[in-house]
Amino acid sequence: MSSKDDGELRIHVYELRVGMCVCRLEEPRKESPFMFDRIVIESPADIKLIQDICDYVYIDVKWQKSSAGAIPTRNSDSLKHLSFARSFNQTANTFNRTGSLIKTVLDDIRFGNQFSVSAVKQAVAETVDQVLENPDAMLLLTQLKDQDQYTAQHSMNVCVLSILLGRELKLSVQELNKLGFCGLMHDVGKMRVPLEILNKPGRLEDDEMVIMRQHTLHGRNVLMSARNAYPGAVDVAYAHHEHLAGTGYPRGLGKEALSLFTRLVTVVDTYDAITSDRVYQKGKPHLEALGILVKGMNQHYEANFVTQFINCIGFYPQGNLAELSNGEVGVIVEQNRADRLKPKILLIQDENKQPIAEHILDLAVTATDKNGKRYGIKQIMRPQDYGIDLNQYCRDGKFSQAYPEVS
Repeated sequence: MSSKDDGELRIHVYELRVGMCVCRLEEPRKESPFMFDRIVIESPADIKLIQDICDYVYIDVKWQKSSAGAIPTRNSDSLKHLSFARSFNQTANTFNRTGSLIKTVLDDIRFGNQFSVSAVKQAVAETVDQVLENPDAMLLLTQLKDQDQYTAQHSMNVCVLSILLGRELKLSVQELNKLGFCGLMHDVGKMRVPLEILNKPGRLEDDEMVIMRQHTLHGRNVLMSARNAYPGAVDVAYAHHEHLAGTGYPRGLGKEALSLFTRLVTVVDTYDAITSDRVYQKGKPHLEALGILVKGMNQHYEANFVTQFINCIGFYPQGNLAELSNGEVGVIVEQNRADRLKPKILLIQDENKQPIAEHILDLAVTATDKNGKRYGIKQIMRPQDYGIDLNQYCRDGKFSQAYPEVS
């Protein structure tokens, strides 16, 4: 983010928020669909249109609109907000509301009750809006893992990650709403699996695995009996464990028989399952999970979807810990769209792994540490493996406050 003069501020298009006023587009790749040069952003759809045209814009920093909670300002005390900070709480509220709803839906299904399809569709629509407006914040929120709420949280994460991938693939808002519904409801059949099998801490026996695998059939039946449910969600619930080469279950279908949304959800479902702690296994680190997806391309997973998913979440996604080349440790909080290998990091430990006052390190701006040595990321790690509770960081408002920036 940089300024041209006192009235304009140059920002990346992924920092745009509803309520901002765009003065100029920088080096547009094609003709603007907007009638006027000055664009007051009224909806997430306006943001997406601008993102399709160019990478940077100039906004009017003096523009004020009552509904806008995300107008950037320069601060004389050099404190910096993350690009999503001012709207983080609103984004988190949407994430939590949808997460709470899916818990209720799953309980209803377990106890044989009808669930509200209209409430699910409304929650998914709100989630789509927040993903389009605040993709970085939504990706960060998927990392607030809770093993005790695995099925509900996994469903929510697959919903968000599917929408993020659909956004990367430039699906329409209508398609994103359908895709989000598929992601949120893909595992509802697990509520018909006996708890002693679903929550077994050890490896399942062969007969138990047969019962567990029936969750795909149960999911199909639940969604087929739900009035006004999106029909494509039936396919996803039934087929999200199928493989392109026909080696999956329950029917051994090949690529030609699998819907686009099924092939898409399968990628993000696998990723979130691999990286999450469950009663019977510890989650794997992000890069290891990506390696599994890449290894399974064309046999298990659609190669283009794996590639676009990596483009979407990056090699250093929000919510992971980064150990730097000098030993410092921080939480990755924001990606740099121009250089995926240089994210913003909230530093929390010094080179001796001792707690420090948090501050922001932007690797795209600060190339060397205090000793003049070049910064680099040595490794990325799961916060829970190092005693870092991202849920507590969220509750403490760490992702919505301002921080000093390393210079």
